[in-house]
Amino acid sequence: MAIYTYLRISPVATAKIQQQAKAKGKLFIEKCPVTLPFIERPRAQELLEILGEDDVLNIGDIDKLGDNPVDILQGLEALLKTNATINIQKFDVEEAHANAGVKSVISAIKTLLHMKEYQVQEKTVEGIARAKAEGKYKGGKKGRKMNFERWSERNKDVIEALQSGLTTKEISELTGVGKTQVSRVRKRLREFNAEQQQEALEIQNTSAADNNTIEVNEAEMASI
Repeated sequence: MAIYTYLRISPVATAKIQQQAKAKGKLFIEKCPVTLPFIERPRAQELLEILGEDDVLNIGDIDKLGDNPVDILQGLEALLKTNATINIQKFDVEEAHANAGVKSVISAIKTLLHMKEYQVQEKTVEGIARAKAEGKYKGGKKGRKMNFERWSERNKDVIEALQSGLTTKEISELTGVGKTQVSRVRKRLREFNAEQQQEALEIQNTSAADNNTIEVNEAEMASI
């Protein structure tokens, strides 16, 4: 049995005393920006390689794994696959129940992500329907979407592996694609999803602005 503690510190940090005060066993200190996903960090990948069923890993809080729900989710799932005890110290639970707590967090994050995805899709459909009814819908950026579809088809295996929560190294070994290319695919997927959400927001905002204009005009007419 081995005990480890994972610490992520800012690249510009000069003091680690406060974090190290809670450290147990062997320290794995990661000096990187929080925006770098856990599964892509060098020290984190070392941990994922050596962690075993009888080991215990201590992490201060889940926000040490990333700066967004998707990165945190993938980090937690990768850690659980090692079969080690993953003790999130902020949860303040006994080690015997540590992994159960992590699984509960994973379930909650997945539920929130599914809700968010559904809400975005629903608002997009509603926004497009209103824009079509008002004769203002011109369609999405067709060329870009077609290019993305072709790119997705070429990188199908990597994308499916990413969606299953595998680490960059695991995907590279499974598909034969280099780690750098896997990271590029991950980045482009994020950018495309962000663009889709932005388009949905713009459609929603445009419809809302038009509705406000109509209400103002009706109020002006009523005052004449």
